[in-house]
Amino acid sequence: MARSAVATWNSEALARWPGVTIPIDDRDERYYFDADEADRSAAFFPTFLTHHKGEFAGQPFELLDWQRDLIVRPLFGWKRRRDGLRRFRKLLLYIPKKNGKTQIVAGLANLVLFCDGEPGAEIMVAAADREQARLLFGEAKAMVEDCPDLAGRADVLRSEILYRDLRSTMKVISAEARTKHGPNLHCVIIDELHAQPDRELVETLEKGVAARRQPLLLYLTTAGSDFESIAYEEYQYAKRLISGAIADDTCLPVIFEADAALDWRSLDTARLANPSYGVTVTEEYYRDEITKAVNEPRKRNAYLQLHLNHWTQQQTVWIPLEAWDACQVEDLVPDNAGAARVCVGGLDLSAKTDLTAFVALVRRDDLGRRRTDVEGQPALGLDFAVDVLPFFWMPEDTLHRREREDNVPYALWAEQGHLRVTEGATIDYAAVLEAITEELAPRYGFKEIAYDPWAATQFAQQLEAKKFVAVEVAQNMKRLSEPAKLFEALIYSRQLRHDGHPVMRWCVENCAVYEDPAGNIRPKKPSAKKRIDGVAAAVTALSRLMVAPAPKASVYARRGALTLPMGAR
Repeated sequence: MARSAVATWNSEALARWPGVTIPIDDRDERYYFDADEADRSAAFFPTFLTHHKGEFAGQPFELLDWQRDLIVRPLFGWKRRRDGLRRFRKLLLYIPKKNGKTQIVAGLANLVLFCDGEPGAEIMVAAADREQARLLFGEAKAMVEDCPDLAGRADVLRSEILYRDLRSTMKVISAEARTKHGPNLHCVIIDELHAQPDRELVETLEKGVAARRQPLLLYLTTAGSDFESIAYEEYQYAKRLISGAIADDTCLPVIFEADAALDWRSLDTARLANPSYGVTVTEEYYRDEITKAVNEPRKRNAYLQLHLNHWTQQQTVWIPLEAWDACQVEDLVPDNAGAARVCVGGLDLSAKTDLTAFVALVRRDDLGRRRTDVEGQPALGLDFAVDVLPFFWMPEDTLHRREREDNVPYALWAEQGHLRVTEGATIDYAAVLEAITEELAPRYGFKEIAYDPWAATQFAQQLEAKKFVAVEVAQNMKRLSEPAKLFEALIYSRQLRHDGHPVMRWCVENCAVYEDPAGNIRPKKPSAKKRIDGVAAAVTALSRLMVAPAPKASVYARRGALTLPMGAR
């Protein structure tokens, strides 16, 4: 197993960040550490580069310890003994937000452009979209413009920097990989790797460096939420390198992350994960972000992902499972109780091969009470509770394929009766219609069904033909924000009740939330494989239940039955 080199270049740095381990064996005779080259590379930053934003604007780019000892010196100091060229061809930098990763990599781009001595070098700065790529390129461009020595040797254009002496260029591109075949690249920089929609751009650019003597790939990112992405694949590769499970002498992995076992609410945890803590970001900032994540659970995953570098199900988790699970009860509304209670149905009709959801919400005016939730949220104080009764359908012929693709136990859920299966390769809408109108409506007493209008116009007409009231609910912020907030508040007050239905629980776990600048929210599907149909149907139904009048109590319920004495007239 490789061990970290501690003698010549990063002993102090590794002592400061015990969670960061770089797998370099300094006993390997194939490589040597050129301390002079490492020092020259580090000196390039304060000598030629300045900061141009915030409180450091105009000051020389003095490298922080972690930037110098974990990135610049090892990347440019380690050489191959056989030819003196760079050992490392790839840097994988995983680091939380606001630690200066964009600035350090912009500086590296300029170092490579002006100091590598590579004639006709092409440096590509890429990201998932052109705007993101321009952020890093803009940093590099401003650094050149602010330095007379560099600017005097370069032509600085809107999307390109040309170093005239060697006719080398730095360009900015977006993720339109189909147009990027064929370049003879010397250095590739991909910012926010987790935002790449697929592997195409990365693979295309990696192939472009094949003809260079000492190419360099610089991949930088915070953690993401897509476990099928290339960013997570590279993250796993980096972790295996660090653990010694695999060996790759050309890759330099540097990961800053908090151990998942540590208390995420602690400032000490934030300090461990963020090497620029107290320099580029104040302690007060982290304290405020922790407070927001504690008080607003929908912001928790964003904090874990952006500031502790944890890979999470999605960045903007909406309902934590512990809050949902705390609402599970055994005494949901009994069958045939609809006459005494208000009930509304919510329908999320899927594409023909996907999951279809119908959720009945029963208003329980007999259960209104104040409750406190597990996160200490204020009680809602409504005088009613809501019982959630979900039902799901999937076509039989696609069930096993969907199970493999989504990596969820659809077949087991079907066997347990939690998922209804219709014959054939597509959803049998007639079977869904029959179940809703002939089975569920008599059981729970609803006549109104709210529905997502997407692909449901004909189904709504069929409902109306059966004397049901079908109400179209547009899936936009205007229609969904208020019921979404009520759905959230009912859960935190434990005035929403459910029986632990596993498919519904999975939908809750998957569901992210979109919040606009005005504080409006609506459910959001974080990725194609994260289905939220049950939550969508429930919030759609709640948009109608919240405006439904309470049932009128019987005169007998108010005063009791009158008993006349025998013989009274």
